[in-house]
Amino acid sequence: MKVIEVKTGMKIPWKARYSLTLLILLSSVLVCNGQDYGTPTEDGAGGGEPPPEMARCNGIFMSYSFGSREREYPHVKNVTAQSWAFKSSAMIVNVGKEELTGWQMFIGFRHKELIVSATGASPVDGDYPLDASNGTTFVGSPNTDLKTSIETAGDFTQISTNIEITGTLFGFAKGVTPMPRILKLINDGWECPAAKRKGGSMNVCCKRNPKFKVKTGPKTKFAPRRHGDLNIVYDVLQSFGSNYLAQVTIDNENPLGRLDRWNLTWEWTRGEIINTMRGAYTYKRDPSECLYSRAGQYYKDLDFSQVMNCQKKPAISDLPPERKDDNVTGKLPFCCKNGTLLPPLMDPSKSRSMFQLQVFKLPPDLNRTALYPPQHWKIDGVLNPQYKCGPPVRVDPSQFPDSSGLPAVTYAIASWQIVCNITKPKAQASRCCVSFSAFYNSSAIPCNTCACGCNDIDTTTCNADRNPLLLPPDALLVPFDNRTLKAKAWAKQNHMPIPKKLPCPDNCGVSINWHVNTDYRDGWTARLTVFNWRDFAFEDWFVAVEMGKAGPGYENVYSFNGTRVPPNNRTVMFQGLRDMNYLVGQVNGTRPLRDPPVPGKQQSVISFKKKNIKGLNIPEGDGFPTKLFFNGEECALPKHFPKKSLGQRHGISVLMSLVLAMAAAFALMMDLLLKT
Repeated sequence: MKVIEVKTGMKIPWKARYSLTLLILLSSVLVCNGQDYGTPTEDGAGGGEPPPEMARCNGIFMSYSFGSREREYPHVKNVTAQSWAFKSSAMIVNVGKEELTGWQMFIGFRHKELIVSATGASPVDGDYPLDASNGTTFVGSPNTDLKTSIETAGDFTQISTNIEITGTLFGFAKGVTPMPRILKLINDGWECPAAKRKGGSMNVCCKRNPKFKVKTGPKTKFAPRRHGDLNIVYDVLQSFGSNYLAQVTIDNENPLGRLDRWNLTWEWTRGEIINTMRGAYTYKRDPSECLYSRAGQYYKDLDFSQVMNCQKKPAISDLPPERKDDNVTGKLPFCCKNGTLLPPLMDPSKSRSMFQLQVFKLPPDLNRTALYPPQHWKIDGVLNPQYKCGPPVRVDPSQFPDSSGLPAVTYAIASWQIVCNITKPKAQASRCCVSFSAFYNSSAIPCNTCACGCNDIDTTTCNADRNPLLLPPDALLVPFDNRTLKAKAWAKQNHMPIPKKLPCPDNCGVSINWHVNTDYRDGWTARLTVFNWRDFAFEDWFVAVEMGKAGPGYENVYSFNGTRVPPNNRTVMFQGLRDMNYLVGQVNGTRPLRDPPVPGKQQSVISFKKKNIKGLNIPEGDGFPTKLFFNGEECALPKHFPKKSLGQRHGISVLMSLVLAMAAAFALMMDLLLKT
């Protein structure tokens, strides 16, 4: 064996020296990483000292670091149109003395960013891929609260959250680092100065505003409950080792919001399956899908032919009314209404839906406290507003009346709230449209071309970008396919050009005509007609009209029920009278081979007053709605409204000329008689 001498005179064998050297290296590594504060670096990597700005902060420290980018396909020459895949990271740390509950970080993106994924947090503005062109707010998921270093002995996992962001952005030169415009904490009572930027990083220290007065109310352990257009609560009522019983409650809180035949979807993130349901059902029930899943491998003795659903993204719907008293699937409050959620202004008892489900879990979540709600919630209806739902946020457990009938309160084991808000329909994405007409103009302005989209038609045969042709009012009563001859004849009669390629149809299942009927000194009237071009009926339908300046003058409606919508009373909701609340679907004509189909129709005259409304000019636009909703869906309005035609003004001038001529002739005749 080779021996090495050292200055001390001791002889150390080579193998022993090698082992000693390795031990020294390992010890140095442990010493280097054995810091008293395991703070990750600003770019999200572990280890390293905290940034100096964080060490000087006494509050909430936040940072954003741009990581990398890569040019995406297609490659284009236009710089503003080129897309880039990017990666970035954000961090929020509580370095103060006060716990932050329900943290909310706003990142003011400004390069048409499309967020594809984010770890450690969820955006409150919707699901992925998320349009973050105007910025977006992230909340903790699953770490919703940030404790203090004092109460956790410096446990960085409890006082901070790292967010790894992946997405696409547009519109910047190759050498430019695309950074957000703003980085701030938007929780009540916190103030943030402008973020400091250095290269591809920016940070900010937010502090509690000493002048902010905390709102009085019961103190909550989790995030306070919020209010939205549609509020969904996911309550865990019973919990066992391998499964739990959950209840989903959907509340419609928007005075004009509505859902018909609602369809709810979410995504299981931990392999859960739905064993049974009460008050709702899933569209798909496939035992083979269960057998070949992770659940099939774990629950070897479970009869999957009786399991409700094993999909990662189940589609859930309400039960029909005839199942309300079913001992197995019904007998649950607020269930079994065929998916109808009415505005509370119409019927509070029909503004809530509820169902229960038994959820089976998989390892490693086999204990009673391992409870995780599904993510990525979406809900829609047949012809209703389009909702965008935020992530589930942990809230204080829901309270229920005790089932024994005693004056006691029962609490859920755990509760999460999902807030969904109505989004304004994008251009050519509405599901209903409006046409305008007036007594002082012989032409009707039909619905916009492709008002409800033109994705399902051949646009080579029609022009999707041309304005619709003006029509005689009676043409609004027939389907678009039967209007061509009327439109051409009307254009020829009124000396209007006829394009070689005619405009495409509106493609809407429901259309509403607003006709200005009369206009006199003290008031005016309009006629509202609703057309249903679909093959099914709408029960408990309603139309809401926002009238702008003329709204406060609403007086009466004669064939509908009319209700002012608070708080400004400029919007009026109309609904069918009792036994007239069905808007029937389209049916065949009397002679189907010759006559066009006939739409379902409801109409009424509406009267308005002009008293105490200054500057009201009905022909100049004040007599037409600024917004119109059918069953909560905002309908596409025409780009123009009828005006008094030149022909009518000429007619008035001719009439006045005749009156003046007759008066002059009468005066001349009387003068001659007096002279004689």
